[in-house]
Amino acid sequence: MSTAQFKEFRDQDYSRLRLSLLRTKGGQPQREFLESVRETPSFLSYMRYLPVVGSQSAPIHQERLVESEYKDPPADTETRLFYSWLDLTPRIACRTTFWAHLTCEHIEAGVLDSSFLAANGGSGSGGLERIDRALTEQNESQAKSIDSCVRTVLRRLGGIPDRGNRSVYVNCPFARAWWRERIVEQVSNGDEKVANSVRDLIRISQTYWENFVDRLVSRNSTFGSLQVRNAFILSLAKQVAESGNAELRNSKVMLRACRMLSAKQGSLELSVLERRELEELISTIVESVQLHS
Repeated sequence: MSTAQFKEFRDQDYSRLRLSLLRTKGGQPQREFLESVRETPSFLSYMRYLPVVGSQSAPIHQERLVESEYKDPPADTETRLFYSWLDLTPRIACRTTFWAHLTCEHIEAGVLDSSFLAANGGSGSGGLERIDRALTEQNESQAKSIDSCVRTVLRRLGGIPDRGNRSVYVNCPFARAWWRERIVEQVSNGDEKVANSVRDLIRISQTYWENFVDRLVSRNSTFGSLQVRNAFILSLAKQVAESGNAELRNSKVMLRACRMLSAKQGSLELSVLERRELEELISTIVESVQLHS
């Protein structure tokens, strides 16, 4: 594992910029920021004044991304991104300052346009159109529209750490790709069939991924044990892949299974069980949730 200090924006300066942009909805700082985001050279000039720490740049993805591919990268694109950044550690990969700097490097390299950062999820309008609409609206909701657009840009850059690290995992496309594929690698242990079923599970929907992250990744209780977490994810992935019950693809069912497993942890130390015992126990829980969903 590499011990290189990857480049990132200096935390106090990036935090200061982010706070200044979020202080006043629709204020001049937000307007000026969105004007810069419209054009890549202007955006890079805006961000260039932020101090950078670290000595090594993470690799740049070599393929140009279209806006839709950047907003929601296909599984194969996420896999390639992950393998480009194998030297990252979770300590680095949960930092907004790292991903914001790396995203800027990709913009500078021409892999994506800065306006992509403002695009909404799903099939909504593109980033440039959204910026222009927010800046030219002449109504009482303009300030809210401008603020919402600025927040989207910051979330896609590297996340807004307003609720722990959840935004990093969920909102920043590059970070989301890394964390998803890291989970795939940990659970599948080289089995490509398992890898594909786990990819399908964690990509069911953005809502599913958000709840998945909130319960299994960013909290350290029952799922602080990698053995327990992997067994749970594997059982879920198998059930979703093999069952025709569409309700298993509902994040509420997944959360119910999490709660049941956490309750079991109260009377039984799950991490000391043999792998086979653990997998059988979790499969029983997932099946019972499926039956009573």
